Amino acid sequence: MRLDYMVIPLMNRLSARRFVHPFDGKRRFRLPHTSALNMAVLALLAMFVCFGEAGAAEKAAPPPAGKACTSCHDDSEAKVHAHHSDCLSCHTDAEAHRNSKKILPNKDIASETCLTCHGTGKGHTTDANRMNFAFSEHNKAGVKCADCHGIHKPKIGEDSNIANLKMDKNAQLCATCHQDILARFNMISHHPLREGAISCTNCHNQHDSKQTTLVSKTEQCTKCHQAVRGPHVFEHPPAAEDCANCHNPHGTPNRRLLEVAMPMQCLQCHSLPNNRHGQTASTDTGNITTETISGAVLRNCVNCHGAIHGSAFDQHLRH
Repeated sequence: MRLDYMVIPLMNRLSARRFVHPFDGKRRFRLPHTSALNMAVLALLAMFVCFGEAGAAEKAAPPPAGKACTSCHDDSEAKVHAHHSDCLSCHTDAEAHRNSKKILPNKDIASETCLTCHGTGKGHTTDANRMNFAFSEHNKAGVKCADCHGIHKPKIGEDSNIANLKMDKNAQLCATCHQDILARFNMISHHPLREGAISCTNCHNQHDSKQTTLVSKTEQCTKCHQAVRGPHVFEHPPAAEDCANCHNPHGTPNRRLLEVAMPMQCLQCHSLPNNRHGQTASTDTGNITTETISGAVLRNCVNCHGAIHGSAFDQHLRH
């Protein structure tokens, strides 16, 4: 409330009144009682003016850091997890907003801003592998956090979308770059991604480096495919090394995700003399198509070698 509009005119009226100073006969004047009272009133009113102006100034003071943003920016977009705590925890100083249209960190440093919280492996970020993002394939390719994640809220508006992904399913999001990979899931033999039984992140860590541990790809596959998990007494070397030696995990036109149809999948190695596995499908004559192996046996090696991933009983993987 502006008190000066009332006080100043009153002060002017009081100061305009004329007072007669009585003479005491000793050349000294006494201030009349009415004049002293008027001055006291003026002092009191002046005090109200000062405190009133101070109170008004206090009310007009700028709000705490980050709170002023909501006067223009819809706060509902920011109320996701910890991101609504203070705008300035991620954005640059709002003073720069006066001379700039935007105060967001630029894309090149946005990931660094995110990783100050999400790269610690502590607190609300439970995935310690984000600490390796600097060495990840995504980072090497120039992918930034904001390319996949919505900063304030997910674009789809799902409360269950904990990661604030920009698309409902992470397969759709991954496909914005990995279109060739997603196309393989349309092949006859494929992992059930399009059916919704799995997602890309069941096998891939999007924040991690390509290979941060000594665990092989076979170890990753056998988390689900435990029936073929080793170790075996008699190992099939390519199966023990890497499932991808024979299978494509995304999809193929061949049964059982094989890269090449049988029997050529096996004959790629086992038709070569002195192959690295030490086993060939040839005999002394060297002719495997007419004199030794033919018909149904030739068409499918696993008709005999059923323990193709490894055996506890037979070195030829027949059981």
